[in-house]
Amino acid sequence: MIDLVALIVLGLSLLVVAIIIGRKLPTLAAIDTGAMSGQIAQRKHHLIEERLRRKVVSFWSQVAERSAPMAAATGKIWTAAHKKLVDLEHEYKVRSLPVFLSRRQRRKVDQEISSMLDQARALMGDKEYPAAEEKMMQAVRLEPRSVPAFEQLGELYMSTHEHGHAKEVYQYLLKLTGDSDAIYDHLGQADLAAGHLEEARDELEHAVDLNRTVAIYHSELAQVYTALNEPAKAFSSIQEASRLEPNNPKVLDQYVEISIAAGKKQFAEDAVARIEAVNPENSKIGPWREQIAAIKDQQFVSSEEGGNNI
Repeated sequence: MIDLVALIVLGLSLLVVAIIIGRKLPTLAAIDTGAMSGQIAQRKHHLIEERLRRKVVSFWSQVAERSAPMAAATGKIWTAAHKKLVDLEHEYKVRSLPVFLSRRQRRKVDQEISSMLDQARALMGDKEYPAAEEKMMQAVRLEPRSVPAFEQLGELYMSTHEHGHAKEVYQYLLKLTGDSDAIYDHLGQADLAAGHLEEARDELEHAVDLNRTVAIYHSELAQVYTALNEPAKAFSSIQEASRLEPNNPKVLDQYVEISIAAGKKQFAEDAVARIEAVNPENSKIGPWREQIAAIKDQQFVSSEEGGNNI
């Protein structure tokens, strides 16, 4: 009984399917399936392309929005510095082939450069720094290996507190001159002024290694050691500066300050006494004596310590 019912239901189902197919068959036959699949594929491709385009546009809009403040700030810095950096890069290139000039031509070039640098020096004296810089650049264009021109340019940048440019000039000068205690000293000054203490220490130590007879090298090195909180090294350096120039007022002042910081009581007292003999009105004498009096007795050392005295 159940099998019969199942057969009847199956037969009716097949009949319904046959009727539906019969009605739809002409329409299905008229459809170009190749064209249909191409249209579907093309539509799918356009949809994917459009979705990707929207994502890219959205991503770059977010990037632009977030980076706009940084881009604006960077743009201001770049606009101000770009020309000078490009000019410097151009001027610093050493010509690979030597320029052969006759003795007369060389004398004329040297005279022109000397005249330009004299004018630049006068402009610096009047604090006309941009005009002075242009005069120096003219000299450099005329002779890209002119040591005096670059030395004066470095001096200008130190005066205008452009310590980065000053350092570039002095590094270029090293290429022209080779090892030079004076140029290493200039590099040390530039890095000290910029707060690059470790680099300044290395450069000034190199200047001292090349020439130990210049008091200012030892004085500047003592200043760096003080800033690096190395009082013993600072004291040793200022002792040497004082030995080389015992009557230099700036060295004596620094000697007192460093001796007090290092706890060298007698050295500080001797230095103050020497300053007082020359300039009893010095306003620092009173405060110095108070600081010296505060140095603990166990820090008292004989004037023979270190093998030097002022």
